[in-house]
Amino acid sequence: MLSGAVLIDPARYGTRGPDELRARGAASASDALEHWAAAGYRVIALDARGHGLSPRWSEEELSDAGGILLDDLLHALADLAQERRARRSAGLPDAETRPVVVGHSMGAATAMVAAARRPDLLSGAVLIDPARYGTRGPDELRARGAARARLRARDLTDLPAALARALDDDEVPGSEALAGLWAQQRTDPALLTTGVVAPEVPWEQAMAALAVPTLLVTGDRPGSARVGTEGLALLRRLGNPWVEPVLVPGAGHDVRRSDPQAFHRAVDPWLRRLLGA
Repeated sequence: MLSGAVLIDPARYGTRGPDELRARGAASASDALEHWAAAGYRVIALDARGHGLSPRWSEEELSDAGGILLDDLLHALADLAQERRARRSAGLPDAETRPVVVGHSMGAATAMVAAARRPDLLSGAVLIDPARYGTRGPDELRARGAARARLRARDLTDLPAALARALDDDEVPGSEALAGLWAQQRTDPALLTTGVVAPEVPWEQAMAALAVPTLLVTGDRPGSARVGTEGLALLRRLGNPWVEPVLVPGAGHDVRRSDPQAFHRAVDPWLRRLLGA
């Protein structure tokens, strides 16, 4: 799961190798990060606040958790824009094309709102089954968050058993099993118990506002996919020409892990069209 976001930059300078990618964050998605880095892109993995290597949440920050998640991503994109300007001013090589933001679940919901708010900072977005703010009430979200916190506590009480479960899961790549457990350890339970999974912008409103190329990838597994066939039907009614939907049959919420080959068949050509080979 991508708790934060991945920034895929067409710039070929400074491409990071697998070891640095894992060290910088989003380690539980290392297979995808290494795949895109091998394609020649500069890949920058961001952990959302309260996840991985990012700072923990303060009580005051939790009162606007969705807004802070959005601000964190926008600040990262603004930093990249500043880097591009500085390189051009110094006469150094730089890509003309802005980065693409890739996110899953909470990360996808944050990327979606960021793309709608500041389209000038990115070339496009890949949204992997984004959380749909406004489709669940506050009590249900807090209950689901509390359940995730209990699951985290159970795993941390018996790490070998938790690792064995991950290794036995057909949808968890072996290379990501240990990293996923580490990410579980590094998840701030204070955020989980709030139930916050997205900035407070209704999903339909954010999707309608998108004005950059956007690839939305979802599955149709009942009880797992957040967008699914119902959400795709809503997208068709919205009729936003910037959004290209892709359904991966049989895939659950984590589409990439459910069917990596189908996921990359959809995402990789889209990235090449937008950013170049």
